[in-house]
Amino acid sequence: MILKIKLTGEGLIRLPKSYNHLLQAFFYKNTDPVLSKFLHEIGFVYNRRRFKLFTFSKIIGKLASRQGNLVFFEPQITVYFASPLMDIVSSAVNVFLKRENLFLGENRLRLESVELIKPTVREDVNVRCLSPITVYRTPEGETKKQFFSPWQEEFYELIKNNLIKKYQLIYGKSYKEELELKPLRISQRYKKKIVYKGSLIEAWEGYYNIRGSTQIVKLALEAGLGAKNPQGFGMVEVVDSVEGD
Repeated sequence: MILKIKLTGEGLIRLPKSYNHLLQAFFYKNTDPVLSKFLHEIGFVYNRRRFKLFTFSKIIGKLASRQGNLVFFEPQITVYFASPLMDIVSSAVNVFLKRENLFLGENRLRLESVELIKPTVREDVNVRCLSPITVYRTPEGETKKQFFSPWQEEFYELIKNNLIKKYQLIYGKSYKEELELKPLRISQRYKKKIVYKGSLIEAWEGYYNIRGSTQIVKLALEAGLGAKNPQGFGMVEVVDSVEGD
């Protein structure tokens, strides 16, 4: 399930350039406290790995200005939130609708609308990033992550392997159908460097094609592609065309 959330601030919305941690905290704070604590501290375990099974977009709105490490958005912004689990999405909706004031960092916001989006799900879809995709490995014996780019085959293999694990976690069975991921439009200008709680993360926007069962395509849209989805990475939406941004 995917939510389109429209918010309005009292004035310009002031945020650090890397604001993912604030958006993540925003969604944790505006979910049922018991569910929020479970997601934050435990999550869903698969082969000793923990998945939170939600993701969200970057802020979509008009950028008013930049000042050093700060960005200022015009008062009206939109954020997308998604999860393959109905309980997570319905919990967020219920809390949003009950609260008169919502806080994103120090910005007091008002909920203008929350809309349930039903994406077009086919076995072959073109998508664009609503938040950049990150995939990486940590070489044995090292602590520094090795990030991959859309020009490297490992980028797509890691995304597919990650998505298959999510499928196995959600459906309780192995994925045995076709799954292909390929670039449609990529460029160095799509590279993003985001600092999340002191760690530098390399991630990529762009346009991609996903081909697989409708179940796994739907999962890609609702759980995100790649790693660090609950930190605001890997959310994509279906597009009919890759012309323009």
